[in-house]
Amino acid sequence: MSELLTEYRNRNTKNLMVCSVAVGKGVVNQIEHLGRSFAAADTSNYGKVKPGDIVYTKSPTGNFPYGIVKQSRQKQDVAVSPLYGVYTPKSFSVGTLIHNYFEQSENANNYIRPLAQKGAKNTINITTSYFLQGIIPFPKLEDDIEKLANFFNLLDEKIQQTENFLHNLSMQKKELLHRMFI
Repeated sequence: MSELLTEYRNRNTKNLMVCSVAVGKGVVNQIEHLGRSFAAADTSNYGKVKPGDIVYTKSPTGNFPYGIVKQSRQKQDVAVSPLYGVYTPKSFSVGTLIHNYFEQSENANNYIRPLAQKGAKNTINITTSYFLQGIIPFPKLEDDIEKLANFFNLLDEKIQQTENFLHNLSMQKKELLHRMFI
């Protein structure tokens, strides 16, 4: 991974929106996703995340007992807890493929398990630089990386459109049922 990512250590996070990492939604605004901010009063030591950066949180959740790896799809720079690892990919497309690779819990667990030590209270002990020591299968040709990333982005767009369509249908059904039984 050290050939694909570089650890990003910029802590200039003054006035940046504070985000968390969620399994299903990626890098998200804490207040919108969790209902409130869990940030410290002073976020100057938080990690700065640029659009396209890869973020690793050690927080175990569901099928990801060793943490979550996501690409930031935020349109602007944001801040994350200093406990998160922040990495800049060689290109946005490289980040997209890494994001998609780690969406599969088996891939995430198989990569992180040998690198991590479980500590007290089920915490994951792994330094952010040590996170880069593992190896994942990855295409070599830049053209292949670009094509695959574009394909996965198109699939994500289609999934989002389908989810929006399903939500709208559900709302229509709810409204019709409401009108029928008034």
